[in-house]
This record gives sequence, structure tokens and C-alpha cells, in this order.
Amino acid sequence: MHKPIPKRIVPPVRPVGRIPAASPASADPPAEKGSIGTLAFSIMLHGAIIAVAVILVVSEILIKPPEETFTPPEKRVQLPAQLREQALSNAKHDAAAPRPSYSQRMASKAPSPVVVPAMPDVDLKQMLPLDPSELVSDQISGMIGASGYGRGTGRGLGGGGGTGKGSGLAFFDIKDSAKSLVIMIDVSQSMFTRTGDYDGSTRKLLKVGKDQAFHVIRLEAIKLINGLGPDTRFGIIRWSGSARSWKPELVRATDENKAAARAHIETEVDANSAPPTGGKPGGTRHDYALTELLRLNPETAFMLTDGNATASQPGGGMTTIPAKTLTGLLESASEERETLPRIHTIYYLTGGDKKEEEDMLKDIARKTKGRFRKVEAAGLAAAQKQKEKDQDRRDDRRR
Repeated sequence: MHKPIPKRIVPPVRPVGRIPAASPASADPPAEKGSIGTLAFSIMLHGAIIAVAVILVVSEILIKPPEETFTPPEKRVQLPAQLREQALSNAKHDAAAPRPSYSQRMASKAPSPVVVPAMPDVDLKQMLPLDPSELVSDQISGMIGASGYGRGTGRGLGGGGGTGKGSGLAFFDIKDSAKSLVIMIDVSQSMFTRTGDYDGSTRKLLKVGKDQAFHVIRLEAIKLINGLGPDTRFGIIRWSGSARSWKPELVRATDENKAAARAHIETEVDANSAPPTGGKPGGTRHDYALTELLRLNPETAFMLTDGNATASQPGGGMTTIPAKTLTGLLESASEERETLPRIHTIYYLTGGDKKEEEDMLKDIARKTKGRFRKVEAAGLAAAQKQKEKDQDRRDDRRR
């Protein structure tokens, strides 16, 4: 009897490529052991590295002290006290001046096809009844008192070219501002004869010093000098047969120089104080006076005269100096320099005034962009009355 063969249990064959279905007891496979701890450690490590880097950067920028660098000391230049004060004074004075203005218009020297008719001869006072310089000078005088000293607002007017202005100036009611000036006074015999200060027949002074009618001119010049500021330079010219300057060059308006100038005006600016010299012809030489003015080269000048520009002749007598000679002298000078002194002319009326003399002085002022003014001579009326009395006495004697 055969034994029965045991039946082999063959496991079912799993199809290739098929994924077994998930067990209904768990949908997700279990997490691997230690994965959460590794992630946490990595995060902590990176955080620590970043924190250390931040600390190093902050300490490098904010905590580390800056490196010291050696800078050699600058070389100091020490000026003497007087030069330093003078330099500071000049710098302060120049800084007070306004900047020059420039015209936006173009100018040309080329001939124009359009012919413009000549301008009529108009009195300067009618052309400019109110001088802007008077407003400036009045404001300066009101700010600093009766002395008339003050700072100006510009480098110069007209022929003066330039500039800043300096002391407030006034001479026989002509006002200006400048850093340099010259007072020009005619001391010819006609300035004294017609006002009763001088006897032309005997060539002797009838009055001297403060008793002269001419002394009014001295007082005006002294008042102008007293009002000059210390940074202003000035000079004095008197002329007749020659032109004589008080100093060879312009001087600063220090107290010492102003005192010397006052003494010069009171004692030396008088009749016959400028006779011919150097063998040159005499007369009343306005041309000599203008030549000396151009040599001193101030910014502005006040020229006072009774007209009567004459030149003596070799055979005797006098001849009139033409106005064109004087203006031509200024025109020639303007070709050799950038600017001319601004010349204000004062026609001192002594009774012998003439239209041609007035026109001559107007031309000088116009050529240099100055101002012109007439002033009646002091003592003229009294001298005329005295002359009439003397004539009556002579008539009585003849009778």
C-alpha cells in the first residue's frame, strides 16, 4: 500500500511590475528613524554659522577703531602786524564793492549802413536832472553823520572805470564816491581880481587868508578832505602859469596827511602861487593842469576854474587855448589807457564868464563822464559895489 504523496503548497505568483495594494490598516509608510533629528541639527548649524558671520561683520564695521593717518602740518605764513592789518582792511574794502554789471548788448566798430543823425547839444543838467550818485552819497552821509565818510557801492562811474567806490565825496554840491581823487583849483589872477582880493594894476593882494572871498574855495576843499576815509588816496593841483601838485603821487587820507593838506591849502593855494616854470610859456594853462592830472591818474577829480584858458606869447600878450586842444589831450590819453579820470568841472562865475568857456568845461566833463556845475563867486556883489564907489570918488575928484 502506497503512502500518499504530500501536496506542495506553491505560493501565488506576483505579477511583475505591479505594486501591491496598500494595507487597509495604514495608508502611509512609517517614517525613517532619525530623519527629524538630522533636519533640526542642520537648521541649528546653519543658524549658528549665520549668527557668527553677522557678529564678525558688525564688529569689523562698528567696533574696530579707524586707522590713524598722519597728516603733515600746514605751513603758516605770519605777516607783520601792520601789513596784516593793511591787507585785511583792503580786502574788506574790496569785498564791499558790488560785482560789475555787463551789458547783454553786442557792440561793433564796423561801419553801419544806417546813418544816424547827430544828437543835439543838450545841457547835462537837463539830460540828468537827478544824479544817482547824489542818492548814494546822501544815504552814506545820513548813515555816518556830518563827516560825509562812508563806503560806496561800485567800482567807479563813467571814465573812472571801475570801481568800487570809496569815500562819499562832495565839492560845491557835486557828489560822487571814489577810492582816489584830485582837487584842482585855478589860482590865476582873474580868480582874485574880480572878487576884490587882488589889484591887477599894482599886482598886490588887497586881502589875505580868511578875509579873501577866495577863502570860500579853500573851505570847500578842506571840508572834502576832512570827510575822506583812511583807504582813500588823494592829491591837490593848483595851476596858473604852471601846474603844481601838492605831492608827487597820491597819498593815503591818514590824519597826518589830511592835516598837511589843510595847511597847504590855507597857506600855499593863493594868487601868484603857480607862476611859469621850466622855461615854458605861462598864462592860465588848463592843458598843464590836465596833463598833471593824467599823470596822477585818480579815479575822479574836481576841476574848479573861472574859465579863461590862455597861453602867453613870445612877443607878449595872451592867446586863448582852444577847447579842442584840451579835449584832444583827453582823447589821446584814452587811446593809451583803459579809463580816464572822471572830471567834474565847476565854472566859478567871477563876472567875466563867457559861453565858449562854459562849453569848454562842459566838453571836458562830457568826455570823461563827469558833471558840470555853475557856481557864483563869493564876494562878487560886494566887489562890484566897491568898484562903483571907487568910480564915483574918481568922478567927484575930476569935478
